[in-house]
Amino acid sequence: MASYCPHCGVPTPDEARFCMKCGRERLPAPEAKETAETPPEQAPPAPKTPPPPAQAPALAPAPANATSSPTPLVAFLTRTFRGDWVGSVQAALWPVVLLLVGAAALATPAYGQDDDAVFGFTDRLRIALALLLQSVGGGFEFTGREEGPDFGSGAGSDGLSLDSGTDMGTGFGSGSDSTATTVEGTASLHLVPLTMTALWIVALYIGVRVLRTRITTRAAAQNSSTPTTPAPAPIAGLEAAVRVALLVTVGVLALALFAQPEIEGVQLSSSPVLAALGALLLGLVVSGAVLLRADTQLWTKVTARPGAQSLIRATGTALRALVVVLVLCSVVAFISLAQVDDLSEITDLDDSGVSPLLVALLILPNLAVTALGIGWGAGAEASVRGSTSMYGSRRESGSFGLSELGDVTNDWAIVGALALGLVCALTLGVLAARRCVGRGEQLLAAGVFFGFVLLLAGFSGIGVEVSGQAFDSGSGFGGSSSGGGGGVETGLSVPETLLFGLLWIFPAALLGPYLLQMTGRQAAPPTTPPAYAPLPAAPHTPPAQTPAVQPPAAQTPPALTPPAPNAPAPNAPTQTAATYTPHPGYPVPAPGPHPLPTKPRNRATVWVVTIAVALVVGGGATAGALLWRDTRDDKTSSADDANKDNRPAVSRSDDPATTPSSTPSEHPTDAPSADPTPAASPGPVPEGTERITDPEGFSFAVPEGWSRHPVNPERPGQITYAGSTGREEFLVGVVADAPYTSYENFRNIERHTKTAPDKSDYDRIRMEENTFQGRDGAIWEYTYTDKGGRTIHALNQSYVAENGTEYAIQLSWREDFWPAGEGAKTHTTALDTWRLTD
Repeated sequence: MASYCPHCGVPTPDEARFCMKCGRERLPAPEAKETAETPPEQAPPAPKTPPPPAQAPALAPAPANATSSPTPLVAFLTRTFRGDWVGSVQAALWPVVLLLVGAAALATPAYGQDDDAVFGFTDRLRIALALLLQSVGGGFEFTGREEGPDFGSGAGSDGLSLDSGTDMGTGFGSGSDSTATTVEGTASLHLVPLTMTALWIVALYIGVRVLRTRITTRAAAQNSSTPTTPAPAPIAGLEAAVRVALLVTVGVLALALFAQPEIEGVQLSSSPVLAALGALLLGLVVSGAVLLRADTQLWTKVTARPGAQSLIRATGTALRALVVVLVLCSVVAFISLAQVDDLSEITDLDDSGVSPLLVALLILPNLAVTALGIGWGAGAEASVRGSTSMYGSRRESGSFGLSELGDVTNDWAIVGALALGLVCALTLGVLAARRCVGRGEQLLAAGVFFGFVLLLAGFSGIGVEVSGQAFDSGSGFGGSSSGGGGGVETGLSVPETLLFGLLWIFPAALLGPYLLQMTGRQAAPPTTPPAYAPLPAAPHTPPAQTPAVQPPAAQTPPALTPPAPNAPAPNAPTQTAATYTPHPGYPVPAPGPHPLPTKPRNRATVWVVTIAVALVVGGGATAGALLWRDTRDDKTSSADDANKDNRPAVSRSDDPATTPSSTPSEHPTDAPSADPTPAASPGPVPEGTERITDPEGFSFAVPEGWSRHPVNPERPGQITYAGSTGREEFLVGVVADAPYTSYENFRNIERHTKTAPDKSDYDRIRMEENTFQGRDGAIWEYTYTDKGGRTIHALNQSYVAENGTEYAIQLSWREDFWPAGEGAKTHTTALDTWRLTD
C-alpha cells in the first residue's frame, strides 16, 4: 500500500523510511501504525491533489521577485553605492595627497623674491597646484584686465590731431581727458608634466592594490564563515573601481577649484572640469585594470576567449617595454642636460635660486620621449607665431634632429643617438618574443607599444600662448581697438615619429625571436597542447591493431615507472597506460618544450648580421628620409665644407711689396681712417682685391672671386659677400634711420649672441667706441663656435652716416688662420676703401 509524503505529497511505498522525491524522513512509527490499521477503503479519496501546506508558501514569493527584479544597470549601481566606501576613500587618498605634497614642495622656494614678496606661500601653493593638475588634464591660464586714462594728448582716440581752436563739438574733441584705455590680456601654458602623471598613476595603483587585498580578504572570511554555501560569494571588483574613480574625481575637482588664485587683478584658471574628466578617465582605467582580476568569475569570462588573452598579454608586454625604454631614455636625457655648460643662464633660472636640473626632473619623461624620437630620426619642432591688427601675422619654425645634433656637438653624438634608438627598439622585440605567443601576438604588442609612444609624443610638447587687446573708449568716432597675439610651441614631430617608428619597431619585433635563439633562450610556448589532436579518432580504432602501434609507446617507460610499485609488475604497464590515455592504440606525445637545434652556430657572426640588418633597415631609412627632408640644408653645409685643404678661400698677391695699404694694418680701427670724408670717385684698390658697388648705396674692396650672395628673407638688412668655398665672409648690415648709437647697438646684440644656438662659446675680445670717417662709431671683436664646430674670429666696425643710416662692416674668419694676419689686412683694406655711393 502506498502512502503520501507529508512534506511534498508524493505517493511513497509503506516500507520506505525516506521519501523518494524530497529525501526527507517520513512520520514516526506510531503514526505509521495508525495508518496501517486504517482499512484501505478509508484512504484519502482524492490522492491526485494532496495538500502540500509546507511548499505552498515557499513557491509564492517567486513570481513576485521575478516581476520586481531590477535591470542589470540598476543592480550594478545599487551594489556600487551600497558597497564599502571606507576602503575606496583610503585608495583615493593616495593620488590626491600626492598632488598636495608635490605642490607644497614646489611652493617652498621663494624663487628670488625679497622680503616684500608679491607671491606668498599660499599663492605659490595654489599656482604650483594648478601647474601639477595639468598632469591629469587641467589647464594653466592667466587672465587680466586693467583700465586707465589714455597716455596720449592732443590727439583724438582715432589718431586724428585737431587744432584746439577748432570747435567741432565733443565728437571731435582732442585731449587726454576725453578718452580711457582698457587693456585685456590672456596668457596660457600648455604643459603636461609626465613625471607627475606617472607618479599619480603609481600612487593610485598602490591604493587600489591595498583595496583589492582588503576585498579578497573580506570575501574569503565570508565564504569560510558559511561552509554550507554551495559556491563562493562573488567579489564586487568593478563596483569598487567605480567608487574609487568617483572619489578621485571629487578630490581632483576640489583641488582644481582651490588652485584658482587672483593676484593683483590677475586671475589664474586651472580648468577644473577638464581636470576632473581626466582624473575620472585615468581612475577608471587604473582601478578597473587592477580590481578586475579580483573578481575571479568575471575575469574568467573575460579571459575565456583566445583573442582577449592575446590582447592582455600584448598590452602587458607593451607596458613593460615602455617603462624600460622611458627609464633608459630618461637617464640619457638627464646626463646630456647635466653636461650643458651655463644651463642656468640659458634657461634664465640663474637668479631664481632653483637648479634647472630639478625643473628637468618634472618633465623628464617628456625629454625621454624627445630623445627617443631623435634617436629614431624624428625631429623636435619649434614654431613661433605672432599677429597684430596693424601688421598682420607671421610665423617661423625650425626643427632639431640628428643633423642639427651633429652640428651642435659632433658626429659621435649622432652615433650615440642611433644606438639609443636601436637598443630601445630591440628591447621591445626581445620582450615581445619572450612573453608573446606567435608572430601575430608579437606584432600586436609592437603595435600597442607604438600607440603608446605616439600618445606620449602628442602630450610631451610645451606651448605658450599670449593674446591681448586694448580698447580706447574715446569720444571721437566711437573709440578704437587694437590687439595682437602670439605663441611658441615646441615638441616632437608626431608625423615624423609615425614614419620612423614604423621603420624601427616592427623590424625589431621580427628580429626578437632570433636574438633569443642566439642567447640560448626560447620564445613563449604555444598555448594549444598537441596531445589533444588524436583523441577524436580514438573510439574507431579496433583493439586488434594496438600491438602494431606499441613500439612508440615503449619510449615512455620513465614517465610510467613511478606508479609501478603500487601494483604487480606484469600489470603495471597496462594500468599506467590506462591512466594517461583511455585508448591505448594511440601513443601519448611526450610533454615538454620542443628540442632546440643542436647545430653549432657562430654567435659572433649572428650578432654582426642582426645588428647590421637593424642598422640598415632602421638607420638607412632614417638617413634617407633626413636627406630628403634637409636637401636645402645639405646644400648649404656642403658649400661650407667644400674647402678640404684647410686654407682660406681668398685670392691675394704673392708679393707683399705690391700691397702698400697693408702698412696701416697694425691699428686698423683704433683711429679714424686716412680719408675722413668719402671721395667723389673711388680710388684704386690693392692688388688681389676688387671693388664692388652694392645697390644699397656703398662700395668697398673685397678679395678677388668674392661675390654677393642672395639676401636671406628673414634678415633683409644684411648683405653677404663671400667666395665660392671656405667660411670667410663679409657681412654688411644696413639700418636706415637708426635710433641708437653703434655702441648701444653692439651691447644689445651681444646679449642675444651669448644665448644664440649658432654662436656657442662666445668670447669678447674688445668692444669700444671710436670714430670712423669723421662719424661716431664702435669696434667689436669676438670669437665663437659655429654649428660645424669651427671657431670663428669676427671683427665688426659700425658707424652712423650723415643720412642717419647705420653701416656695420663685419668680417668672419677662421680662428686657425687669424694669426697669419690675412684676416686683419682684409678688414683694413675694406675699411680704407669704404665709400658711400648715394
